[in-house]
Amino acid sequence: MKNVLFASTALVAFGFAGASFADGHASTSITLSGSAELGFTSRDADTSATDDGHIQVHNDFDLTWALVGTTDGGLEFGASGDWDEAPTEEKAHAYISGSFGTITIGDTDGAFDKAMIEIASGGLVDETDFYVNGNSGFDGTQDAEDQVARYDIAFGGTTLSVSYEDGDDSVGSENVYGIGAAFTFGTVSMGIGYQEAGDDDIAGISASVALGSVDLTANYSAGETGGNDMDAYGVSAEIALGAGTLAVNYDYDEVDGVSENTGYGIWYSMPLGGGATFTAAAGTDEDIAGNEDTQFGAGIGMSF
Repeated sequence: MKNVLFASTALVAFGFAGASFADGHASTSITLSGSAELGFTSRDADTSATDDGHIQVHNDFDLTWALVGTTDGGLEFGASGDWDEAPTEEKAHAYISGSFGTITIGDTDGAFDKAMIEIASGGLVDETDFYVNGNSGFDGTQDAEDQVARYDIAFGGTTLSVSYEDGDDSVGSENVYGIGAAFTFGTVSMGIGYQEAGDDDIAGISASVALGSVDLTANYSAGETGGNDMDAYGVSAEIALGAGTLAVNYDYDEVDGVSENTGYGIWYSMPLGGGATFTAAAGTDEDIAGNEDTQFGAGIGMSF
């Protein structure tokens, strides 16, 4: 991905100059990056009268910003976020980092989601990503503002995380607590985590391994929500074929007696150079009532 970097000396032209940059001691930068998509997509859903399988033109645009600074004592601080074409601000959070670790607060992953490895998915409009495999835990379910506080510390190939999300004032809202650990051993990565919100909880384990030209990923999580048992698991395989990659995935999510969803996906992507990538994908899922939702699409993804 290409990034446009504006050093603090150039910030005056963008109206960002201020006392915090004037002392000449702190190192500060702003990085802008973006992505866009164009192509065609189709969705045929049994539960939707409008998604009847006709071809639709698709385009999308996102702008991501990152602010990074360093104090005189070497403490790093920063913030980042994402604006889509609305523009709607997403994933906005700030952090401070040093030898003690990193503290991040905002619209960010809880410790469970941070540690868990998600299966691969692809497509212009996530045609092969119907569900989240339970990986998000209870992030954002108790606080309308999605404000999560997380602490990470890394040593060697291990990263440990703990997180807290304050429940808002709505009826039934609970504080959310999470813990997670991620490990890397050569070509093998693993992640485990646990998160709870009141009487609800979830625990999970995940792993990914590179075997020559094939990358395999699997995860599993189980817990309780609303007094019902839940479990979710998924697997994916990505295979290098010449300059491109062919991939498949399988996804299953269930809340006992409430919902059950099974999804399958296949996609192909090939870099075109300069940040452009061709992609084609198809996916289908079936819910507890037997309703099917099928999507496919193809086009060009762009990164800047």
